[in-house]
Amino acid sequence: MKEYNKLRGGYYTPHEISEFITSWAISDTSESVLEPSCGDGSFVKALVDHYKKLGATDKQIKNSVLGIEQDKIEAEKASRYGATIMHDDFFDYYQNSIDGRTKFDIIIGNPPYIRCKDFKEKQRKIAFDLMGKHGFKPNRLTNIWIPFLILSCEALKPNGRIGMVVPAELFYVDYAAETREFLNTFFDRLTIITFKKLVFDDIQQEVLLLLGERSCEERGVRLVEFYGLNDLAARGMESLDKAELIEPCNQWMEYYLTNEEIDLLKRLDKDSRISNSSELFEVNIGLVSGRNEFFIMNKDMVMKLGLEKSVAPIISQSKQVKGINLTDEDYKNLVELDKNIFFFAPENKDFDDLLDEEKSYIRLGEKKGFNTNYKCRIRPRWYYVPQSWHAEAFMLCNADSYPRMILNKREMLVTNNLHKIRFLEGIDGSLVTAAFLNAYTLAISELIGRGYSSGLLLLTPSLVRRLRIPMRLAERLDFQKIDDWQRKGEIDKILEYTDSILLREGLGLADDEIKMLHDIWDKLRNRRLNRNKIR
Repeated sequence: MKEYNKLRGGYYTPHEISEFITSWAISDTSESVLEPSCGDGSFVKALVDHYKKLGATDKQIKNSVLGIEQDKIEAEKASRYGATIMHDDFFDYYQNSIDGRTKFDIIIGNPPYIRCKDFKEKQRKIAFDLMGKHGFKPNRLTNIWIPFLILSCEALKPNGRIGMVVPAELFYVDYAAETREFLNTFFDRLTIITFKKLVFDDIQQEVLLLLGERSCEERGVRLVEFYGLNDLAARGMESLDKAELIEPCNQWMEYYLTNEEIDLLKRLDKDSRISNSSELFEVNIGLVSGRNEFFIMNKDMVMKLGLEKSVAPIISQSKQVKGINLTDEDYKNLVELDKNIFFFAPENKDFDDLLDEEKSYIRLGEKKGFNTNYKCRIRPRWYYVPQSWHAEAFMLCNADSYPRMILNKREMLVTNNLHKIRFLEGIDGSLVTAAFLNAYTLAISELIGRGYSSGLLLLTPSLVRRLRIPMRLAERLDFQKIDDWQRKGEIDKILEYTDSILLREGLGLADDEIKMLHDIWDKLRNRRLNRNKIR
């Protein structure tokens, strides 16, 4: 059953959620409700039960509650509760019956989560055409919950309300950017409910509850976080009434912050004394081999195959580097520990012109089929990986506790598990690397980065380019001292030191403002890290 659910993109909604959203949304038996992906009827049952509590007759319920479900068996299950259930595809139904015609007072549900490539071609085309009609530009990364959400909003009456269960990736993925902007303007008041604990048994997917009101005297966005389902059931409505209302923003991670914290960040964002990362360095992905199993090896393998003249040192994992400086001593330690830090790098020559040892190794790789991997087979010579500019430093692509830059004085190659950095002319890389570890930059990294259920923070090259680093008085930082602290994992000592110089003296920030930046960082980081600890 779980696999079936996975394939169709549907997971059954816990009754605590369906009952909460239903109670929030419905106050009158005359209101019309649509559930666009009702499954076997979790929301339908909650809707029918709530209408009955309000005194609705069976006929009123039949006329007021409509569920759409494309799976015939699931639709039959949902129909047992007494609502009107249609066996149909939502996008077909929208195109034929809703678009420009039918409008609903309330739309609630839990849309399926299916990647673009897994869409049925017909439904994908209809969904994307409808999105285009409403001014959206979907792409190959768009998940099906996006058109479900957008078209549901478009099917609301001018005073309508929506309550949807959607992935928490709405907060940060690029393909949802125009959706975030749309929601900010479409609803007068938007309530976002998040959970510290994962609330779906079947998936390791963080979700949020999106409650939108088109006509509301109070305008803005409020975010409420609950521990889990029991917490939602116990104090849900009361917490909504107490929540702080903030101004809509395009960077939704800001909704976790107070208005005072947001004001501080906005002020610093306009501070010309703080450098944009693009003013300091270039960033790009590291080397893409297409098959690290073949290209990356340890010292013993290099010696055994006689490839000493055919390899170059490489960093392939962030855990291989502890400090903010990759030294000769670090390299020697990695070699002694027999780590995979050697990259097969023959010259860009025809096979017949290579060394005999290289040819033997390449034949071994072809015997194992490594040359058939996509990245390998599209290269003119599959065994030769082209390299662009040298990495003067590199940066963690997926950070655990916090991101950092590492100076690459040993001039090692880096794989695409890390980003390579090249400093602009006249920029001292050691100063940038040291200054990177400050409360403001770390707070920004949490705001713009993508946090996943594993607890890791992803910073793509495009996101790294949006980072800002205070560089005033950076020349006073003791690089070696910071490196020593980092190797010991003493980030608190680092921040106390760098913040004093860069933020207090360099920018003139007050102690309470520096503390606020720490609080922002701690709040966002801890929430991210707890995703992997609380189940």
